[in-house]
Formats: sequence, structure tokens, C-alpha cells
Amino acid sequence: MNVKRFLGLALFTYLMCAAFAVVNQKDTPPQTYAVVPATITLGDLSPQQLHDRAVELTTTTSTSTTTSTQPTTKVAYVDPATKCQEWLPVAVSVGWPNNTETLEKLGRLIWKETRCLNIGYQHPKFNGSDHGLVQANNLHRRWAEELFAMPFEESMSDPTLNLRFGFLLYDTIAETGACGWQPWKMC
Repeated sequence: MNVKRFLGLALFTYLMCAAFAVVNQKDTPPQTYAVVPATITLGDLSPQQLHDRAVELTTTTSTSTTTSTQPTTKVAYVDPATKCQEWLPVAVSVGWPNNTETLEKLGRLIWKETRCLNIGYQHPKFNGSDHGLVQANNLHRRWAEELFAMPFEESMSDPTLNLRFGFLLYDTIAETGACGWQPWKMC
């Protein structure tokens, strides 16, 4: 796609969204949203932090009448045809590199493995061995249970923990100089 066509498409999309927003504006009270930090810095979590995070992700509390289902992490540009883009902000927030090449490949991986569905042990399409978006295999059960201090089936059914585990698996292999995508046969 050439630059002029892209900019024209972007301007057209912006104008359509603005027109839609003006036409559909109603007299509704303003909604409040949680404040999201402008930048996110990720590092390896200590075992206590991993446990606290797992507890936080599995405990539900309702403190607001307005909830957001999508994180607002700014993601590097990916081709609009990239599959499973709805999971990329979550992936970046749990450690996946925020670059176009990695995110497009991760989108292909999630599409290849689950067609963008979070297939866990309670999902009708569960194959009895592979869990979640990155289809973490039972082979990694002990490692995942040590990382998240919870049963493998529960942690790998949580998309955030599943994507974090997928990144740790990818990164651990990549640190040895091998292709991090090897567990998914995408090298």
C-alpha cells in the first residue's frame, strides 16, 4: 500500500468516525474510566509478585459501574489483515516485544492454534492436552504451576497468564540462541 493511499484511508476513517460520533451523541452522563499509565515497563517478576498477580487475576471485585474489557496498551503498528489483533494489547502488557514483526507472528500463532478463541479445559473444542490462546501443552505443567502458584488448567485458561506463559517459553528458548517460535513449529 502506498503512503498516499494509506494517508487518504486514514483521513477518511477519521472523518467517518468523527461524523458517526457527532450524529450518535446522546445526553448521557459522562463515564469514568480507570487511569492507565502512559508507559509500561516490564521485567521478570519475583515468585511473590507472580503469586500476587495470579491472585489478582483470579479474584473478581466490582468497585466501578464501568468496566473495560480491553487493555489500553499502545501497540506497534500491525498490518490490518493480521489475525487476532484483539489479543495483542494483552500480549504486550505481559511482556511480548512491542514490535510489528513479533506481534504479526504472534497473531498468526494464535490464529493457527485457536482461531482467536481462548480454548481452555472447559471449552467445547478443548483437545485434552493444550490450553489457552498459545495452546500451552501439558508437557509444561510443572513449570506453569510453579510460576503461577495455581493449577495448570486454571492458569492456562486465563488469557493473560496464558500469554505471559507463552512469552516466557518463547523468551527462554530465544535466550539460548534458538528460535523462540520452535514450540509452535513457526521457525
